Amino acid sequence: MAETNPLFQLSTAPYTQLPGFTRTFRQGELTVGLSLPIEANAEESPQDSLENQVRLVRMAEDAGFAAVWVRDIPLRVETFGDVGQVWDPWMYLSYLAAHTSRIALGTAAIVVPFQHPLLMAKRAATLDRLSGGRFLFGIATGDRPEEFPAFGQDRGTRGDVMAEHLRVYREALTTSYRPIRWSGGKMGGSDVVPKPCAREVPLLATGSLQQTMEWRAEHTHGWLMYHKGLDVQKVNVRNWNASVEALGGGWKPFAESLWLDIHPDPDAPAEGHTFGYRLGRNALIRLLRAQREIGVSHVMVNFRISDRSAEEQMEEFATHVLPAITPAG
Repeated sequence: MAETNPLFQLSTAPYTQLPGFTRTFRQGELTVGLSLPIEANAEESPQDSLENQVRLVRMAEDAGFAAVWVRDIPLRVETFGDVGQVWDPWMYLSYLAAHTSRIALGTAAIVVPFQHPLLMAKRAATLDRLSGGRFLFGIATGDRPEEFPAFGQDRGTRGDVMAEHLRVYREALTTSYRPIRWSGGKMGGSDVVPKPCAREVPLLATGSLQQTMEWRAEHTHGWLMYHKGLDVQKVNVRNWNASVEALGGGWKPFAESLWLDIHPDPDAPAEGHTFGYRLGRNALIRLLRAQREIGVSHVMVNFRISDRSAEEQMEEFATHVLPAITPAG
């Protein structure tokens, strides 16, 4: 008997038609998103800052920023010096989904080895459904050594665990009642629901995933990287595009994270900073245009290194920078 509940039905729609993907990734263009928390020290008093973070996210949505991104930081590691993200990413993005309507909601990225693959599938599809197809699922293998023994994991095998968990995740969301076996368990006579809005939730590799470029090109729908100089990033984009094309053509986006401190002087030159730059808006416009030219599709901006308020920089970005890098019409 045909399945009648749409939450249980397998969709044939491509992920490229989902509103989160189309808002964030368009071939030949460059969009800008924001990394959360948007302002410095927000994680020091998360309960007090949550209302303000939501206000800033809504401001970003109205201003034309494409997406907001959260990190998955399972534990507060004493020696790391960066809390990064206090809130659980699944719950935080669900909360933001209820307080927004258009902006894409991304993870950069969920630490897959620490996730049960079936629960990961259910959470990803749930967030995809609750947000109306705005979820962008960035994944990673994790990089904080202290976390691996806490979760009973061997850091040296995290790439293999991630690949296996991803296989199970994908099978659970793209099939119904099909038995699945893996080293950590088996599923039979049962099914993971809901199913996603499209055939798949857009899946983005963050970093190398301890895999080859060819593997990432085949098994994910885009690549998120740390900021590199233009010359290095140009090579990364070229190699990524070549790997995607070798699979039979098509296009998959390349994105990067970028820490920014926008100087009050619009003409201030760019100076190197932590994972990014301190620079005036005119130099920033030139940088973003150059990134667009080499094939970067999306830049995740982080304002937490700046002495200026995030809100002030967002307003300058929306008023002067976004119009200068957005195609007319």
